[in-house]
Amino acid sequence: MFGKVQAMMQPLQAMQQLMRDERFKTVLAHPKVQALLQDPEFQALVKAQDLTKIIAHPTFAALMSDPEFVPLLAALNPGARAQDVA
Repeated sequence: MFGKVQAMMQPLQAMQQLMRDERFKTVLAHPKVQALLQDPEFQALVKAQDLTKIIAHPTFAALMSDPEFVPLLAALNPGARAQDVA
């Protein structure tokens, strides 16, 4: 029983850790991310957890290759190279 509870808590703990990370806060506060998060179509894809369609969403795809934004993503994983993030 405790194993199941612990497994359920792991994603919550990971999200809490992310929310304390200043680099993650910077990514979330970016105006283009905020605009994407306000897009009702994108919100529906996130709610449906449809990763294939999220990745294919034109605004999301453009953001992932935006030369201004890619370094912010790379900073979330300092061991990754910028071209590995895009």
